[in-house]
Amino acid sequence: MNNEQLAAEQTLKYAEEFSTLYTNERAERRRAEAALASLEASYGTTVRALAAALELRDDATGSHAERVTTLALELTHAAAPHLAATPTLAYGFLLHDIGKIGIPDALLRKPGPLEPEELRLMQTHPTLGRGIVESIPYLRGIATDVIGSHHESWDGSGYPDGLTGMRIPLAARIFTIADAFDAMTNDRPYRKACSTSEALERIAAAAGTQFDPTLVRAFLALPSYQPAG
Repeated sequence: MNNEQLAAEQTLKYAEEFSTLYTNERAERRRAEAALASLEASYGTTVRALAAALELRDDATGSHAERVTTLALELTHAAAPHLAATPTLAYGFLLHDIGKIGIPDALLRKPGPLEPEELRLMQTHPTLGRGIVESIPYLRGIATDVIGSHHESWDGSGYPDGLTGMRIPLAARIFTIADAFDAMTNDRPYRKACSTSEALERIAAAAGTQFDPTLVRAFLALPSYQPAG
């Protein structure tokens, strides 16, 4: 066998080995991607189950978390589409009130205004929730921002940290509007729901005080709230 034949055989051998290596690597990558997709689906299922269980403590239907998540994602797509691609964003929306696990049922279900001391206790739930979620690596970051800051107000009158304006994380500013709208348009133990039009008027009136005015404009422009025809 001459040198040319040896070189050709060696080249063919290298090509076969490379092909086998490439095929195995692609198969391994597909297995890893499938495992990651399965893990992420499992996270989603677990988060939704936990959110529904938490909601049953102070919402007879247990559907507030899903409703407000859908609405907050709609506003995110309209006002901050770069955030919408973050997979843990929806988890933060769903688990926004996870800190209420540390609040007594008597306060959550009280059919009337809270006393000052009761209100102070209720207002600890964002901090409690942030502490819970910070211990879960997958949920740190944007989900923590929503959970810890969704009761902050644009003018600094919110809680727990009294943040103002752009210091409030964007995801939390988005969620605050959706959460307020859902709260207004659904019955609570201490009051009846208001109409969609009245809720929109209240949202508009609170632009620049409770809510980010730019996000309010985006919310009011959502197709869901435009007059028919």
